[in-house]
Amino acid sequence: MYFNRVFLRSDIRGPIIRVIRRRRHFADAFSRSRGDILKRIIVFIDGNNFENAVNNLYGQQVRLKLDELAEHIAQKRGGHLEKFYYYTAKSKRKEDKAKADSTQQFVNFLNRNLPKCKAKVGFLKWEGQTASGKDLYIEKETDVMIATDMMSSAYDNLYDEAIILSADTDYRPVIEEIQKRNKKVVAGIVDQQTAGYMKQICDDFLILSKAELDKVKR
Repeated sequence: MYFNRVFLRSDIRGPIIRVIRRRRHFADAFSRSRGDILKRIIVFIDGNNFENAVNNLYGQQVRLKLDELAEHIAQKRGGHLEKFYYYTAKSKRKEDKAKADSTQQFVNFLNRNLPKCKAKVGFLKWEGQTASGKDLYIEKETDVMIATDMMSSAYDNLYDEAIILSADTDYRPVIEEIQKRNKKVVAGIVDQQTAGYMKQICDDFLILSKAELDKVKR
């Protein structure tokens, strides 16, 4: 608030001016302190894409502690983990019921036991079999859920930096929209994973080495 000194009595002019200066001092101090606040980070894990890259790196199936992984990634980026999302998919075929039930139980476990985690399930559409008899599936809805959560969280100003663990280039449109809102998008890449295009379209990228993943193995 601005006071014209001409219209202030001399006996109250001094105290009011001191209050104004004091408020300005506190405002400046608060403004400077905001520079010391850690940037807010949300990690988005494209489950199947990320886990396939991890398994290829190890040459076998590996299970990770997702909460510790997300915290490690946020620390590596010099920020604070606000929350992390995990996405996977399950088949609706009767033949895949046991595996689908197991997937749903895992998602329920994550949502129930990890406070910072929000796990979601898409579905796998069966496309037939290869000549060798291997079932072929196409993942549905997962990429839409990831894009929606990344965009809505950006619009709600819930993060400063989004880290997406995926090499799927289908996310380019949503990444570009998020960048328009002055949010950073970082690609999380598993060592030896091919993700050259994601590195180009994101603001930055990080590499998760085998040594780092070893520390968060289950």
